[in-house]
Amino acid sequence: MIYPETLKEGDKVAIISPASVVNPVFIDSAAAYIGQNGFVPVVMPHAKGPACGSYAASMQDRLSDLLSAWQMPDVKAVLCSRGGYGAVHLLSHIPESLFRENPKWLVGFSDISALHAFSLRCGVVSIHGPMARDFNDRHEGGRAVMDILKNGTLSGYSFGHEESESMPSNRPGTASGKLTGGNLAVLDGLAGTPFDILNDTKEEDCVLFIEDIAEPIYKVERILYRLYLQGVFSRVKGLAVGQFTETSSDRNHLSMERMIERFLENNGISGFPVAYGMPVGHFPHNMPVIEGADVILTVDNSRADMKFIR
Repeated sequence: MIYPETLKEGDKVAIISPASVVNPVFIDSAAAYIGQNGFVPVVMPHAKGPACGSYAASMQDRLSDLLSAWQMPDVKAVLCSRGGYGAVHLLSHIPESLFRENPKWLVGFSDISALHAFSLRCGVVSIHGPMARDFNDRHEGGRAVMDILKNGTLSGYSFGHEESESMPSNRPGTASGKLTGGNLAVLDGLAGTPFDILNDTKEEDCVLFIEDIAEPIYKVERILYRLYLQGVFSRVKGLAVGQFTETSSDRNHLSMERMIERFLENNGISGFPVAYGMPVGHFPHNMPVIEGADVILTVDNSRADMKFIR
């Protein structure tokens, strides 16, 4: 995997809006934070619109901003202002050679998982992490993204959960592999395409991480069954379950996590550690990870450590 250059003082960070319309105040705040850290913010021409329906701008304008940012040699990182929906529009129009020959740090999550999938296919690591609204010194995840840009890597962190009636226990063990995943619904939408990173048969070992928002439990279960029936879990060496927010219990499961636990048990999917409570997703403590990096996941009954290897 290719790691983009570590940023130094005076390097430029571009802000693009490849998906849904965004509050321009968030872009201005993120630009100020970039400047406070010694970098030069570049707000791309259509990052603030004009909006096109629910999209930040027309498809052509969003694509133009992305391509232009990658073609600017002094831009070393590209921050996506927000997710929502729309990044998938751009995938078939981006030359893969552009990412390979001009590697830059891509930052974002949620719908930006589609662009992370593109970057992973191109062999370039990227930062699955906070976007413009949380790109400030008050947000731990925003500060952590800056540390990655300045240091070129992430040492890792620990996470866990409090066991309760609705929360399953971790499955202890140690796993290593390429960190792969993101927003589950977005990645499921790429099934059967050249950007289907979850069913990439060329990759033998991966540590899978997943998160989502406002998805009913049965729909997430349906996605997991699709992955199971495709044989995806044969290459999963570890599973880190992030935050599934704005989801209610149903008649079958008390929680999303309990459904995942039962899904694994019912289908005899074993042989790798499972950690619940990973701090990634649509919640206030969203932390960044380096997608495509080699990681070691160590799990005990209630805690997990994820170490990034470079």
